[in-house]
Amino acid sequence: MKFNLQNIVRKNIWNLKAYSSARSEFKLYGDVSPSRISPFGKMSAASGQIGLTLLDANENPNDPRTHNSELITPNLNRYPDPLQSEIKELLSEQKGISPDQIFVGNGSDEAIDLLYRIFCEPGKDSVITCPPTYGMYEVSAAINDVKNVEIPLTTSFELDVEQILKRVQDDKSIKLLWICSPNNPTGNVLLKADLEHDWQAENYTKGGMMDMPFAPEFEEELKENQRLMDQLIGGFNGIVVVDEAYQDFTENQSFISRLDDYTNLVVLQTMSKAHGLAGARTGFAFASQEIIALFNKTKPPYNVNELSQKAVASALKNVEQTRLQVEELIDNREILIADLQQLPFVKQVFPSEANFILAEVEDATKVYNYLKDQSLIIRNRSSQIPNTLRFTVGTRKECADLMEALKAYKSIEV
Repeated sequence: MKFNLQNIVRKNIWNLKAYSSARSEFKLYGDVSPSRISPFGKMSAASGQIGLTLLDANENPNDPRTHNSELITPNLNRYPDPLQSEIKELLSEQKGISPDQIFVGNGSDEAIDLLYRIFCEPGKDSVITCPPTYGMYEVSAAINDVKNVEIPLTTSFELDVEQILKRVQDDKSIKLLWICSPNNPTGNVLLKADLEHDWQAENYTKGGMMDMPFAPEFEEELKENQRLMDQLIGGFNGIVVVDEAYQDFTENQSFISRLDDYTNLVVLQTMSKAHGLAGARTGFAFASQEIIALFNKTKPPYNVNELSQKAVASALKNVEQTRLQVEELIDNREILIADLQQLPFVKQVFPSEANFILAEVEDATKVYNYLKDQSLIIRNRSSQIPNTLRFTVGTRKECADLMEALKAYKSIEV
C-alpha cells in the first residue's frame, strides 16, 4: 500500500492557513544585488545585508547590547532554570504582583498556544476574536482544532460589546475572549483598565493637582467603563485574555492592576517591543496563581533557553535605558504621524498608542511595492483593512528616509 501523508495528518492541520509573518513576505536572507540598493540602503542588523530598512515587524530599532555590557554569552553546558526564577523576581517587583502570578514563555505565542491547550477541547470548544487583530489567535485556534468566532471591531475600531455579550450568552462553547489592546494593526486601545489612574497620570504630567475633583461627565465615564469591564470580564464564564504587547507605548494603566478583581483574567506582555529583544523570543502571562500553575504544568520543562533568560534579566534591570528608548520612539511616532498626514495620497492616519502607525492610502499595494523596491520594508495590511499600510516606528533617521521616499513617490514612475 502506498503511503499517503494526508491520511494520517489531522484534518485541521492539513487545511491550516499558516500565520504570515512580516519577514515571510519578502526574501530577507537572500542576496541583495548592488543594483537594487536604494539611496536609503544601510546594513541591516537583522539580515546582515546592505539595503534594507526594516519597518515592518514592530521591533525596537535599538540594539540593547549597545548600552548594556552585561549581555554576554553564559555557560550553556547546563539546562536553564525551568521556572525562570530571576526573571519572575524582577517582574514581581516591577509589576507589583507575586512571582506565582507570572508565566515566562517562548514568546507570547507560547502563552497563546497554552491557553488553547489548557482551556479548549479540540473539535468542541470555541473562542472569540475581534478582527482586525493579531493573526496568531486565529492560527492557534486552527492548529488546536478550536472554532474561531469572529466579532469584528466597529468601523471606528472599537469592541462591539453588544454582539460579544450576546454571543457569549448564547454559545456556552466559548472558552476564550481575545482582546489585543493596544490593538495590532489599528494601534488604538480597545479596553481601559483604570480610567481614574489614567486621568491622574495625565493631569500630573500636565502639571495639574493629583487631588483635583473629577468633572461630573468623567464620573459617569468612570462608572460606564467599570460596567463594561464587569460585563465583558466579570460576566463571562471563560477566560478573557488582554494582550498588552504594546502596553509600554501608552499611558493607560495595565490590566495587571485588575488581576485581583477578575480571577478569569489573563494579561500577556512581551520583551519584543519596548525592550528591544524580539530575537530572544520571550513573553509573559500574568494571571491568578491557579491559572499560572496550569501554565507551568502544561509547558515543556525548559521552554526558555539560557541565552534568552540572561538577556531578559539584564534588560529588565536596565529600566532607565528602556524608558529613554520608549520616550524616543513615542516622539518619533508623533513626528511620523504629522509627516504622513501631509502626503497627498495618504487619506487617513489613524491614532496610535503603539510603536507603529496605520495609514489609509491610495492604492496601498502600489505604494508598498514602490517602497520595497527602495529597500524600505513596511507591512501591507490591505487584507485586513482595505488600502492600509502599517509603518513600524524606527529611528529618527529611518523615519526620515521613509518620508524622503514617500515624498518622491508621486514623481516616480511605479
